[in-house]
Parts: sequence; C-alpha cells; structure tokens
Amino acid sequence: MARQLLNDDSLETKDRVAGLMVLLYGQNLARVCRLTTAHITHDDQGVALQLNKTPLRLPPPLDRLVLQLVDIAHSNEHRVMSNEQNAPWLFPTQRPGKPLTSRQLANRLRTIGLPSEAGRCAALLDLCAQMPPGVVQRLLGVSSFAAERWAAGAVRAAYAAEVARRS
Repeated sequence: MARQLLNDDSLETKDRVAGLMVLLYGQNLARVCRLTTAHITHDDQGVALQLNKTPLRLPPPLDRLVLQLVDIAHSNEHRVMSNEQNAPWLFPTQRPGKPLTSRQLANRLRTIGLPSEAGRCAALLDLCAQMPPGVVQRLLGVSSFAAERWAAGAVRAAYAAEVARRS
C-alpha cells in the first residue's frame, strides 16, 4: 500500500500524504489532521516534518508530495488559516479555518483501500523493532509509555515469527 501511495499519481496528494503518515510513521489520524505548513521545513538538507522535538527528514518521493501539499495549502491560505500557529492546514476542508476531521480522513483512506488503524499498528510495531523506544518517542511524539509498549509488542511479534519459522 505504501508503494502505491508513493507512486500512484491518480490518487489525491492529500490522501497519499495522509496515508503515508499512517503507514510509514504510525501517526494517528487526529494528529495528521492537525498538521500545518508550520510543521514542514525545507532547507539545503531537504524536507523535514516536525512531529515532536526532533525533525524527521523525509525521503524522496515523500518529500516532493509534502511540498506539493504545502504549495496547495499556501495557494488557499486566505481560506484555511485560523489555528494556533496561524499557518495553513495541510488537510483543510471547504469551511474556512477548519481542517479535515479524523473521521473524514478515515473515510477518505478507507475509500482508497487503507485501513488506517491496522496500518498505524503495523507501522509502530515495525518502527519499534528497528529503533529504541526513546528515539521513536522523540521523532514521532508518542508517549514514552506507548513507545515502550509498542517495543515490547515488536519483540513478541519477532519471537512469534521466529517460532513459527522453526516448526
């Protein structure tokens, strides 16, 4: 599914980016909906997304998709401001100053075949298997308790897979 979202230009950019936030970074939809252009930085080193304390460098082609979304948000800037950062929403609605709701976004993602909660769980298990919980916490903004819990789940899943391979 992530490969499709990265490469399928027939899908809307906001659906592609939202789906990739879920599948690659384990973000919940409520948090995705609240992202603004202020969360994105573009400099000599590339594009970064600020989900928590440490900016997360985005790989290509996700960086390009996010910049497209920023351009769209800025072109609609007069219509979509009215948040704590006074920055355009990345996922606006037709109502001035309002971002998509998590329910609206879940419906959009379901329409393109992405079960958001299952995708988020798989992403967090995978990320916690690859890096320490403290790093996951700093990059993605999950609580330390949640990061530890996901890491424990990743260890159990890896163990179960190893036992299954043996039999």
